[in-house]
Amino acid sequence: MRISGNIFLAKIFFLVSNRNVLNIWVEVMQFKIRDVFLNHPLICFCVIHFLIWGVLPFFRTGAPMDSMEAVWWGKFCVWGTNKHPPLSGFPAYGIYLLFSENIKAVYILSQICITVGFCFIYKLASLLLEQRKAVLSVMLLEGCVFYGFCSPEYNVNVMSLALWPAVAYFFYRAVTENTLCLWCLAAIACAANFLNKYTAAWQLLGCAGFLFFTPEGRKMLKSYRPYVALAVFLLLIFPHFYWLWQHDFMVIEYFSSRSGGVYGQEMPLWENVLHHLISPAEFLVSMLFYGAGTLALFFAFSRSLEPEEIDLGSRRFLFWLGLFPLLLVLAYGLISGSPVKSMWGYPLFCLLGIMLFKFVKFNMSAEMFIKLQKAVYILMAVYAAVYGVVLLLSNSPKYNLDSRKFAAEYTKLWHNQMSRPLKYVAGEVWLSGLMALESPDKPAPVIWGEPRRNPWIDSESFKRNGALVFAESREEYNAYMSGSQQKAAPPEEIVLQFENIFGKKRKKKIYYGFLRGERL
Repeated sequence: MRISGNIFLAKIFFLVSNRNVLNIWVEVMQFKIRDVFLNHPLICFCVIHFLIWGVLPFFRTGAPMDSMEAVWWGKFCVWGTNKHPPLSGFPAYGIYLLFSENIKAVYILSQICITVGFCFIYKLASLLLEQRKAVLSVMLLEGCVFYGFCSPEYNVNVMSLALWPAVAYFFYRAVTENTLCLWCLAAIACAANFLNKYTAAWQLLGCAGFLFFTPEGRKMLKSYRPYVALAVFLLLIFPHFYWLWQHDFMVIEYFSSRSGGVYGQEMPLWENVLHHLISPAEFLVSMLFYGAGTLALFFAFSRSLEPEEIDLGSRRFLFWLGLFPLLLVLAYGLISGSPVKSMWGYPLFCLLGIMLFKFVKFNMSAEMFIKLQKAVYILMAVYAAVYGVVLLLSNSPKYNLDSRKFAAEYTKLWHNQMSRPLKYVAGEVWLSGLMALESPDKPAPVIWGEPRRNPWIDSESFKRNGALVFAESREEYNAYMSGSQQKAAPPEEIVLQFENIFGKKRKKKIYYGFLRGERL
């Protein structure tokens, strides 16, 4: 569809007439780079962050496993997957198609998610802090490795970096302005967050706590609007729960395997109690490590302190939505004794910058503002350099395997053996996902070799057509075969070899075999 000349010119006029865009454009054309950074610090930061962390991963040969999973979730799933709710898969598959089925497009999607999160954090900070602190409450998050070093691997955790700030922003607007539109937007954000990952429940419980246990929240409950928002939220998540019911709540099995453990089983009482203490302690230490850069940047420049006006309402809000979710995670580990996954802490840092400036009295001068910005860029450069060194030195298969070449080779091997297209690839998650996306035949993945644990699979079709099976050991291969309930050929062993730029080599054995299917 062609766009008429008048519409096109109107769009160009709107773009260039925008004051911020026009000012930046003029300053850049006049080579006033310093003025650009001084006058538009947040825009500059977001652009530089996007470019560095969006481009660096393209030098990685192999694709991240979680990102591949997200793409084929978006391709095959509607209202649920075998691990998480379905939402993260839709944008992953969309950008994969947009970039001509190139899996590396997810690196760009990761930075889109983070940039969207930065925008919501800034909008919320602007309601709670003065302008300079609002900008720095975003920029300081560069010190958290989840926003930089870990961000290229798109998954449900990276998407939560956009959704948690969106929930916080719309919920704050809803409880302060109390309009039906804002309550519905908050409900949509909450539903999207929950349909991305179940650990969004930590934040949703924080929202509920604010409503029930603060004067501002209880006042809102006298209005009909929060109840309309609750109805919207339940309506949006209902299809997913209906899907779970249809599929015997298969996700619970995965969640239990990730969060469960042997704690509290067949051990003395003192050891059991110790495990209950160790689990949250390890999680808290890991969170301090991951956020060390942000904390170091803030406290290195916070020597000049002065009292600030106390704002109990906003501080209560930040407690319930910023700190309370962390306390819930720690309480879960303390009560259950189960290992608390550090990945659950991904979105817990989103309000850290705002909380630091709100809870710790900080004297912000113009000079201090510029110094902190410079420190942020220095830390960004250090993290980016470390990431680059990891890419150069790594001889890991998941960083260096040429996935398209590998997929083409084993698709051809299947064709030679079976004389028909490869419809299914089964077994180990990473290799199965790689083949599903990069093979010319675009087979469906059958993770762990069990159709019942892959809701997008037609069991009868799987039995008829067979599959190419991958495993990391003979024992694993045999386990996959027993799960498939089909007769399989003995596995073949292959050795993959990788080396870094210094010639350090690493070998990896994998095993493959054929499920021939019942059509033969």
